[in-house]
Amino acid sequence: MEFINCNICTADDTRPVVSQNGYDIVQCKHCGLVYVNPRPEADVLSRLYDGYHQRNGKDIHSWSVLMKLIYKECADTLTQVFPRGADVLDIGCGYGHFVSVMSGLGFRASGIDPSANEVSAALQNGLDVRLSTVEDISFGENSFDAVTMFYVLEHLRDPLYALKRAFHILRPNGLLILRVPHTTPIVRALSAFNIKNNLYDAPFHLYDFSPETLRRILALAGFQSILITPGTATLPHVFVEMAVSRAASAAARLIYRTSGRLLGGVSKSAVAVKPFSGPETR
Repeated sequence: MEFINCNICTADDTRPVVSQNGYDIVQCKHCGLVYVNPRPEADVLSRLYDGYHQRNGKDIHSWSVLMKLIYKECADTLTQVFPRGADVLDIGCGYGHFVSVMSGLGFRASGIDPSANEVSAALQNGLDVRLSTVEDISFGENSFDAVTMFYVLEHLRDPLYALKRAFHILRPNGLLILRVPHTTPIVRALSAFNIKNNLYDAPFHLYDFSPETLRRILALAGFQSILITPGTATLPHVFVEMAVSRAASAAARLIYRTSGRLLGGVSKSAVAVKPFSGPETR
Protein backbone atom coordinates (compact mmCIF):
# COMPACT_ATOMS: atom_id res chain seq x y z
CA MET A 1 0.00 0.00 0.00
CA GLU A 2 1.17 3.53 -0.69
CA PHE A 3 0.25 6.83 0.95
CA ILE A 4 -0.15 9.83 -1.34
CA ASN A 5 -0.64 13.58 -1.12
CA CYS A 6 -3.55 15.44 -2.70
CA ASN A 7 -3.34 15.33 -6.49
CA ILE A 8 -4.61 18.89 -6.82
CA CYS A 9 -2.94 20.95 -4.10
CA THR A 10 -0.22 18.45 -2.95
CA ALA A 11 -1.26 18.88 0.69
CA ASP A 12 -1.03 15.98 3.13
CA ASP A 13 -3.87 17.02 5.40
CA THR A 14 -7.12 15.06 5.19
CA ARG A 15 -10.27 14.18 7.07
CA PRO A 16 -11.91 10.74 6.86
CA VAL A 17 -15.01 10.28 4.73
CA VAL A 18 -15.76 6.55 4.98
CA SER A 19 -14.14 3.14 4.70
CA GLN A 20 -15.34 0.75 1.97
CA ASN A 21 -13.97 -2.61 0.87
CA GLY A 22 -11.18 -2.22 3.41
CA TYR A 23 -9.99 1.09 1.92
CA ASP A 24 -10.10 4.52 3.53
CA ILE A 25 -11.62 7.34 1.51
CA VAL A 26 -10.46 10.76 2.69
CA GLN A 27 -11.02 14.40 1.78
CA CYS A 28 -8.33 17.04 1.45
CA LYS A 29 -8.91 19.77 4.03
CA HIS A 30 -7.43 22.39 1.70
CA CYS A 31 -9.07 21.87 -1.70
CA GLY A 32 -11.80 19.29 -1.00
CA LEU A 33 -10.57 16.50 -3.28
CA VAL A 34 -11.85 13.07 -2.21
CA TYR A 35 -9.55 10.09 -2.78
CA VAL A 36 -8.48 6.64 -1.60
CA ASN A 37 -5.54 6.83 0.81
CA PRO A 38 -3.59 4.62 1.23
CA ARG A 39 -4.10 2.73 -2.01
CA PRO A 40 -2.66 -0.40 -3.64
CA GLU A 41 0.64 -0.21 -5.48
CA ALA A 42 0.54 0.12 -9.28
CA ASP A 43 1.23 -3.55 -10.01
CA VAL A 44 -1.47 -4.68 -7.60
CA LEU A 45 -4.01 -2.33 -9.19
CA SER A 46 -3.10 -3.64 -12.62
CA ARG A 47 -3.87 -7.20 -11.55
CA LEU A 48 -7.12 -6.14 -9.90
CA TYR A 49 -8.31 -4.77 -13.24
CA ASP A 50 -8.17 -8.16 -14.94
CA GLY A 51 -11.77 -8.86 -15.91
CA TYR A 52 -12.98 -5.38 -14.87
CA HIS A 53 -15.16 -4.94 -17.96
CA GLN A 54 -16.84 -8.29 -17.30
CA ARG A 55 -17.85 -7.55 -13.71
CA ASN A 56 -21.49 -7.89 -12.69
CA GLY A 57 -22.42 -9.78 -15.85
CA LYS A 58 -21.40 -7.04 -18.28
CA ASP A 59 -20.25 -7.85 -21.80
CA ILE A 60 -19.44 -5.97 -24.98
CA HIS A 61 -23.13 -5.40 -25.78
CA SER A 62 -24.16 -4.23 -22.30
CA TRP A 63 -21.31 -1.68 -22.28
CA SER A 64 -22.57 -0.30 -25.57
CA VAL A 65 -26.10 0.07 -24.20
CA LEU A 66 -24.87 1.46 -20.87
CA MET A 67 -23.08 4.38 -22.53
CA LYS A 68 -25.38 4.89 -25.52
CA LEU A 69 -26.94 8.21 -24.47
CA ILE A 70 -23.62 9.61 -23.25
CA TYR A 71 -21.95 8.81 -26.55
CA LYS A 72 -24.80 10.42 -28.48
CA GLU A 73 -24.63 13.58 -26.38
CA CYS A 74 -20.88 13.87 -26.91
CA ALA A 75 -21.13 13.09 -30.62
CA ASP A 76 -23.77 15.81 -31.01
CA THR A 77 -21.43 18.32 -29.37
CA LEU A 78 -18.47 17.38 -31.55
CA THR A 79 -20.44 17.46 -34.80
CA GLN A 80 -21.65 20.97 -33.93
CA VAL A 81 -18.09 22.23 -33.29
CA PHE A 82 -15.88 20.38 -35.78
CA PRO A 83 -16.20 19.46 -39.46
CA ARG A 84 -16.20 15.86 -40.61
CA GLY A 85 -12.64 14.57 -40.80
CA ALA A 86 -11.55 16.14 -37.50
CA ASP A 87 -9.25 14.03 -35.32
CA VAL A 88 -10.75 12.56 -32.14
CA LEU A 89 -9.02 10.40 -29.51
CA ASP A 90 -11.00 8.44 -26.93
CA ILE A 91 -8.82 7.72 -23.89
CA GLY A 92 -9.96 4.59 -22.06
CA CYS A 93 -11.93 3.51 -25.11
CA GLY A 94 -12.73 -0.02 -23.87
CA TYR A 95 -14.32 -2.01 -26.67
CA GLY A 96 -14.17 1.03 -28.96
CA HIS A 97 -17.87 1.87 -29.08
CA PHE A 98 -17.37 5.64 -29.14
CA VAL A 99 -14.58 5.30 -31.70
CA SER A 100 -17.08 3.43 -33.85
CA VAL A 101 -19.74 6.13 -33.37
CA MET A 102 -17.42 8.95 -34.41
CA SER A 103 -15.92 6.99 -37.30
CA GLY A 104 -19.43 6.40 -38.57
CA LEU A 105 -19.99 10.16 -38.54
CA GLY A 106 -16.97 10.78 -40.74
CA PHE A 107 -14.40 11.69 -38.09
CA ARG A 108 -10.86 10.32 -37.90
CA ALA A 109 -11.48 8.58 -34.59
CA SER A 110 -9.03 6.47 -32.61
CA GLY A 111 -8.72 5.18 -29.07
CA ILE A 112 -6.35 3.86 -26.44
CA ASP A 113 -7.01 1.47 -23.58
CA PRO A 114 -4.81 -0.53 -21.17
CA SER A 115 -6.93 -3.69 -21.44
CA ALA A 116 -5.63 -6.21 -23.98
CA ASN A 117 -8.97 -8.07 -24.22
CA GLU A 118 -10.97 -4.94 -25.01
CA VAL A 119 -8.40 -3.61 -27.49
CA SER A 120 -8.34 -6.99 -29.24
CA ALA A 121 -12.13 -6.91 -29.61
CA ALA A 122 -11.99 -3.38 -31.03
CA LEU A 123 -9.28 -4.31 -33.52
CA GLN A 124 -11.33 -7.29 -34.68
CA ASN A 125 -14.10 -4.82 -35.50
CA GLY A 126 -11.71 -2.80 -37.66
CA LEU A 127 -11.33 0.13 -35.28
CA ASP A 128 -8.22 2.28 -34.90
CA VAL A 129 -7.43 1.37 -31.30
CA ARG A 130 -4.11 0.70 -29.62
CA LEU A 131 -3.00 -0.81 -26.33
CA SER A 132 -1.70 2.04 -24.18
CA THR A 133 -2.18 3.91 -20.93
CA VAL A 134 -2.63 7.66 -20.82
CA GLU A 135 0.78 7.91 -19.14
CA ASP A 136 2.39 6.21 -22.15
CA ILE A 137 0.64 8.20 -24.87
CA SER A 138 3.04 8.46 -27.80
CA PHE A 139 1.12 11.04 -29.84
CA GLY A 140 2.87 14.32 -30.51
CA GLU A 141 1.80 17.79 -29.49
CA ASN A 142 -1.23 19.23 -31.31
CA SER A 143 -2.33 15.85 -32.72
CA PHE A 144 -6.10 15.98 -32.04
CA ASP A 145 -9.03 18.35 -32.34
CA ALA A 146 -10.87 16.61 -29.49
CA VAL A 147 -10.04 14.20 -26.68
CA THR A 148 -12.70 12.30 -24.74
CA MET A 149 -12.47 10.48 -21.40
CA PHE A 150 -15.64 8.73 -20.24
CA TYR A 151 -15.44 7.50 -16.63
CA VAL A 152 -11.65 7.35 -16.80
CA LEU A 153 -10.28 10.14 -14.62
CA GLU A 154 -11.44 8.59 -11.34
CA HIS A 155 -9.48 5.39 -12.11
CA LEU A 156 -6.12 7.04 -12.73
CA ARG A 157 -3.26 7.18 -10.26
CA ASP A 158 -2.32 10.71 -11.32
CA PRO A 159 -5.33 12.44 -12.89
CA LEU A 160 -3.61 15.83 -13.09
CA TYR A 161 -0.77 14.37 -15.14
CA ALA A 162 -3.29 12.61 -17.38
CA LEU A 163 -5.08 15.89 -18.04
CA LYS A 164 -1.77 17.58 -18.83
CA ARG A 165 -1.06 14.82 -21.36
CA ALA A 166 -4.48 15.37 -22.91
CA PHE A 167 -3.76 19.11 -23.04
CA HIS A 168 -0.44 18.43 -24.77
CA ILE A 169 -1.89 16.33 -27.59
CA LEU A 170 -4.81 18.66 -28.23
CA ARG A 171 -4.56 21.35 -30.89
CA PRO A 172 -5.12 24.98 -29.82
CA ASN A 173 -8.85 25.60 -29.46
CA GLY A 174 -9.35 21.84 -29.17
CA LEU A 175 -11.93 20.31 -26.83
CA LEU A 176 -11.62 17.92 -23.92
CA ILE A 177 -14.88 16.20 -23.04
CA LEU A 178 -15.01 13.98 -19.99
CA ARG A 179 -17.46 12.30 -17.65
CA VAL A 180 -16.87 11.50 -13.97
CA PRO A 181 -18.99 10.20 -11.10
CA HIS A 182 -19.75 12.38 -8.08
CA THR A 183 -20.40 9.95 -5.28
CA THR A 184 -19.60 11.74 -2.03
CA PRO A 185 -22.95 13.54 -1.46
CA ILE A 186 -24.88 10.27 -1.74
CA VAL A 187 -22.46 8.38 0.50
CA ARG A 188 -22.70 11.07 3.18
CA ALA A 189 -26.49 11.08 3.01
CA LEU A 190 -26.63 7.30 3.36
CA SER A 191 -24.08 7.34 6.17
CA ALA A 192 -26.26 9.75 8.12
CA PHE A 193 -28.88 7.00 8.22
CA ASN A 194 -26.26 4.30 8.85
CA ILE A 195 -26.99 2.73 5.46
CA LYS A 196 -24.00 0.77 4.26
CA ASN A 197 -23.07 0.95 0.60
CA ASN A 198 -20.22 0.35 -1.84
CA LEU A 199 -20.75 3.35 -4.09
CA TYR A 200 -17.11 4.46 -4.16
CA ASP A 201 -16.17 1.09 -5.66
CA ALA A 202 -12.70 1.24 -4.11
CA PRO A 203 -10.02 0.57 -5.14
CA PHE A 204 -11.18 0.76 -8.77
CA HIS A 205 -12.24 4.37 -8.24
CA LEU A 206 -9.29 6.19 -6.70
CA TYR A 207 -10.83 9.69 -6.81
CA ASP A 208 -14.24 11.33 -6.55
CA PHE A 209 -14.61 14.75 -8.16
CA SER A 210 -17.03 17.48 -7.13
CA PRO A 211 -17.75 20.25 -9.65
CA GLU A 212 -15.33 22.48 -7.73
CA THR A 213 -12.42 20.02 -7.68
CA LEU A 214 -13.06 19.02 -11.28
CA ARG A 215 -12.94 22.65 -12.38
CA ARG A 216 -9.78 23.27 -10.38
CA ILE A 217 -7.85 20.28 -11.72
CA LEU A 218 -8.83 21.11 -15.30
CA ALA A 219 -7.60 24.68 -14.81
CA LEU A 220 -4.33 23.43 -13.32
CA ALA A 221 -3.81 21.33 -16.45
CA GLY A 222 -4.18 24.49 -18.56
CA PHE A 223 -7.78 24.28 -19.74
CA GLN A 224 -10.10 27.27 -19.99
CA SER A 225 -13.78 27.91 -20.78
CA ILE A 226 -14.70 24.99 -18.52
CA LEU A 227 -18.38 24.04 -18.54
CA ILE A 228 -19.62 21.42 -16.06
CA THR A 229 -23.15 20.07 -16.26
CA PRO A 230 -25.13 17.10 -14.94
CA GLY A 231 -24.51 14.18 -17.26
CA THR A 232 -27.15 12.36 -19.24
CA ALA A 233 -28.21 8.96 -17.92
CA THR A 234 -26.36 5.70 -18.23
CA LEU A 235 -28.50 2.69 -19.17
CA PRO A 236 -27.65 -0.27 -16.91
CA HIS A 237 -28.95 -3.65 -18.03
CA VAL A 238 -30.87 -4.08 -14.74
CA PHE A 239 -34.27 -2.38 -15.15
CA VAL A 240 -34.46 -0.85 -11.66
CA GLU A 241 -30.95 0.61 -11.99
CA MET A 242 -31.85 2.03 -15.39
CA ALA A 243 -35.00 3.65 -14.02
CA VAL A 244 -33.09 5.23 -11.13
CA SER A 245 -30.37 6.47 -13.48
CA ARG A 246 -32.87 8.07 -15.84
CA ALA A 247 -34.85 9.70 -13.02
CA ALA A 248 -31.76 11.07 -11.26
CA SER A 249 -30.34 12.44 -14.49
CA ALA A 250 -33.63 14.06 -15.49
CA ALA A 251 -34.05 15.71 -12.08
CA ALA A 252 -30.47 16.99 -12.03
CA ARG A 253 -30.69 18.42 -15.53
CA LEU A 254 -34.03 20.09 -14.77
CA ILE A 255 -32.59 21.73 -11.65
CA TYR A 256 -29.54 22.85 -13.62
CA ARG A 257 -31.62 24.35 -16.44
CA THR A 258 -33.99 26.20 -14.14
CA SER A 259 -31.60 27.39 -11.44
CA GLY A 260 -28.08 26.92 -12.76
CA ARG A 261 -27.32 24.76 -9.72
CA LEU A 262 -25.33 21.56 -10.05
CA LEU A 263 -26.99 18.81 -8.06
CA GLY A 264 -24.68 16.72 -5.91
CA GLY A 265 -24.59 12.98 -6.19
CA VAL A 266 -24.98 12.58 -9.94
CA SER A 267 -22.32 12.14 -12.59
CA LYS A 268 -20.94 15.28 -14.18
CA SER A 269 -19.92 16.03 -17.74
CA ALA A 270 -17.24 18.61 -18.47
CA VAL A 271 -16.24 20.39 -21.65
CA ALA A 272 -12.98 22.36 -21.59
CA VAL A 273 -10.94 24.22 -24.20
CA LYS A 274 -7.20 24.27 -24.82
CA PRO A 275 -6.47 27.96 -25.36
CA PHE A 276 -3.93 29.30 -27.84
CA SER A 277 -1.69 30.30 -24.92
CA GLY A 278 0.03 27.64 -22.78
CA PRO A 279 -0.97 26.48 -19.28
CA GLU A 280 -0.07 28.35 -16.15
CA THR A 281 2.62 26.78 -13.99
CA ARG A 282 1.53 24.99 -10.88
